[in-house]
Amino acid sequence: MNGQDFIRIAGEAFAPFLKGLGFAMGTPSISGRHYWISFTSNTHVVDVSYEPGEPGDALFVQVSTREKGKLSAFDDASKTLRLADLNSRFMQFVRDEERNANEAVFRSVVAHDKMERLLLKFAKELRLVLPRYLQSL
Repeated sequence: MNGQDFIRIAGEAFAPFLKGLGFAMGTPSISGRHYWISFTSNTHVVDVSYEPGEPGDALFVQVSTREKGKLSAFDDASKTLRLADLNSRFMQFVRDEERNANEAVFRSVVAHDKMERLLLKFAKELRLVLPRYLQSL
């Protein structure tokens, strides 16, 4: 996955549903081999980042809390949650009908390689669990 593919998938897979939840897409950043984009709402920031490298690629999705304009600390697990944290808390409540409908939403997004498919998978998962997390607050 190159920087342009990262931006394309962020725009096609993450941006539409996050916009519906009140998040605005920031300007993507491509700095050497680090690709990053933030989606910001009044109360939270969703960061998506990818760094290709050896021995393995690093792909992260995290949700930070905004309080009085400041982001929660990266290592504050109660206010800065990784996608895996959200999945473990909320994915168990997702019904099969929701999963099937979710797949249909992303049917037009094309992923060409392993990392693009993983980024798309993360978008699908986030779409299922983020609304539940936001409603739980």
